[in-house]
Amino acid sequence: MGPRVDEYRLRLEGRAELLEAAQLRYRRLLEGLGAKAWEERLRKELPLLKEALEAQARVDEALGAALRRAQAESWPALSPTVQGLHEVQALREKLARSLVQRLARGPEASLLELLTMLEERLLTLPREVLPAQRGATALELLPEALPAVRELAAFGRLLEALFAQGIDPEAGVSFSAREAEALRQEWPRGEAALAAAWSRLARVDRTGGLAGDLRKRAERAPLHPPRTGPELLLHAEYWRASARRSLEALVRTRFSPLVPTEAERLELACWVSIRQSEPEARLSASPTVAEARAGLLELAHELWAAFGAERPEDPRSLSDLEWERLRQRARRADQLPQGAEANRVADVLRTFIWKRAMGTTVMRGWQELPHSLEGLVEQAWRVDR
Repeated sequence: MGPRVDEYRLRLEGRAELLEAAQLRYRRLLEGLGAKAWEERLRKELPLLKEALEAQARVDEALGAALRRAQAESWPALSPTVQGLHEVQALREKLARSLVQRLARGPEASLLELLTMLEERLLTLPREVLPAQRGATALELLPEALPAVRELAAFGRLLEALFAQGIDPEAGVSFSAREAEALRQEWPRGEAALAAAWSRLARVDRTGGLAGDLRKRAERAPLHPPRTGPELLLHAEYWRASARRSLEALVRTRFSPLVPTEAERLELACWVSIRQSEPEARLSASPTVAEARAGLLELAHELWAAFGAERPEDPRSLSDLEWERLRQRARRADQLPQGAEANRVADVLRTFIWKRAMGTTVMRGWQELPHSLEGLVEQAWRVDR
């Protein structure tokens, strides 16, 4: 006759094995936490910790359901099954207390949250990563489930879709106003995700070789769609660099003679995309572009659009609608104290006046030209009539 089976174990309906496995994991994790060099000890137990993380939600559900049933049905306290349940519960509580102490966290954190914090701490321990370990370490540090990596995936896809064909500064941008707005919204999040990912790699590897190798690889165009966390980082970094070059070329050309700052480029590119379908669209003031600065940038772009990048010797005549648009932009820009950049834009207008007025009586008043941008636009309109 075989050994008697505890009937209460049968009532757990398959949960017993799950709880027994959790019991063993809890004991090993507690042993590691109690060691003097506990971080180094537990780093060697990362596979065990991952098992605990994957199973913890199911363990919590199974343990709670089993304890409630044992109480409701008055299972005997001396039953090995009941004793096992209480031991799992006691180990779980002890593990949570130990993690709160080691991680300096509040007692309100759940065990699942504490185990997640422990995994993050162990994964990001500063250490020397040997060249042969760099690939595996990058995969370990940048799992696809990491929030920053998910953000990188979206950022890289958007940039590739918008910039894969390149940008012709003379022709404008190929993406729509809706796509431009999506780019404006996604860019800060993408930049933050890239910074977080690179910082994570650099913080772990004391030699700097891990991040250094990946940065070199990011200079090359991806040969296939990204499939892993590190590849998503390389994909997003490559297209971010490509997008920045395209945006720089666009604003350097279309806002000449001004030199927009790097912080202004994205906002200006978005405005250009809107202006292509709505010529009267205004460049809104923002924390990046102040009101008068926006007017000066608008005026520079309108002059570029009117006269062309090459500033032909015989600039075309403008319609009254175009001159009125220039007046409005100049009036807004005049709120800015006259400085070197405003003078460069004023020089474009002075050159136009000089070319149009050459050989006429207007040239006699050259020294008396207005100092304000609006006054110069008014004078240019008069000589263009």
